[in-house]
Amino acid sequence: MAEIVPFRALRYNPQFVPDLKLVVAPPYDVISPEAQERYHARHPHNVVRLILAREGGQGAPGQDRYERAAWTFAAWQAEGILARDPEPGIYVAEQEFSMGEGHRIRRRGFMSLVRLASYDEKIVFPHEHTFAKYREDRLRLMRACPANLDPVFGFYPGQDGPIRAVLDRCTEADPQGQVTDEDGIRHRLWILRDSAEVTSLARAFRDRPVIIADGHHRYETALNFRDERRARDTAPPEVQRCRLDNFVLMYLVSAGDPGLVILPTHRVIRQRPLLAREALRQALERFFRIEAFPLDPGNPVMSLRIALADLHRRRRDAVAFGLYAGGREVLVLELADEAVIHSLVAAGHSPEYARMDVAILHRVVIEQILGIQPTGQADDSIHYTRDEAAALEAVASGEAHLALFQNPPRVEQVQAVALAGERMPQKSTFFYPKVLSGLVINPLDPTELAPTST
Repeated sequence: MAEIVPFRALRYNPQFVPDLKLVVAPPYDVISPEAQERYHARHPHNVVRLILAREGGQGAPGQDRYERAAWTFAAWQAEGILARDPEPGIYVAEQEFSMGEGHRIRRRGFMSLVRLASYDEKIVFPHEHTFAKYREDRLRLMRACPANLDPVFGFYPGQDGPIRAVLDRCTEADPQGQVTDEDGIRHRLWILRDSAEVTSLARAFRDRPVIIADGHHRYETALNFRDERRARDTAPPEVQRCRLDNFVLMYLVSAGDPGLVILPTHRVIRQRPLLAREALRQALERFFRIEAFPLDPGNPVMSLRIALADLHRRRRDAVAFGLYAGGREVLVLELADEAVIHSLVAAGHSPEYARMDVAILHRVVIEQILGIQPTGQADDSIHYTRDEAAALEAVASGEAHLALFQNPPRVEQVQAVALAGERMPQKSTFFYPKVLSGLVINPLDPTELAPTST
């Protein structure tokens, strides 16, 4: 199945950047325009200048942000800001974080190169659809900066005892890099270079598939970049197969790790529904049992959270989600008509997909009742947010017409759907916490061959 190999990472040189907190950032796709400006202002060597460069500016030729990122990437390497590790290794990474006021949670995984495989090879499995404009953006950046600037986040099923044993032994030593980010999440990094341990890890991984948790656009971009380079490569096939661009940097975590957390992503409908509020409720009653939770005018957010707590209670036993269409109540909808599930299966979907909250939400509520049809392209008819209070306020203020609240899918649901060859609707998952950009970078020298793991 999946083939992993060690690599020589580019990392920030502590001689020039002693405080990693100033230069790391979240992945590009969760950085708002305001955060982009904040990271640019934080430090002249912040990684945002590579992954999400601004247009124009001083010091770089032209105004194209891809050219600017390329100029910056080359300059930082020439100046020693980014330095290449002398020996290949596997980079063991741990995040320690809190959920609300609960106890601290640890998630431990490792970063390595994973051999690229098309989805039809059934080695790497997606779980969400991607959009062409975002793939084109990442491909233009990759051509300008030939590197994996941040890792794809994946998880793997199966018993992880042998893999965990290797990671546990590695993390007995002091970390070789650590940073606490602006959200209070502690990130620690170790480098596994012992050849016997690297071989043991690679062998334990060989019979496993990988499910992409986060970074579908980056993975598909890496495939496209590999194919572009391969088309120009005149070397023998056995040499081509060993080139670095046949691999992608991935952060890999066991599906059973208690720190593999998925947060909910709510939908805010900006397009005016075809039905007025009462007609909408009547349409919903055809498929769902409805329970109304009154909103306290003095504290509507607290009332909403009571409704969402009830929604969470139903998580394992029912298909359920919340809905706010304005007024003084939030509705919790629980699927009553099992024929909906059967119809999805009859339409060619897997049973695992047909029983997911988000699948029913999109097929019945968004498409059938609201009349909003997917276009296959990114558009602004639906806004996605993890902030339930902001979703409520958007509707209450008239900025939007409807808010749909959902429970996050469980890891085992995402795994089952992916391995069944299905893809969930856009923004169905938000794996938390994200892997920081700027901890390790994998440069893709076209003349360099990948190290072996055995």
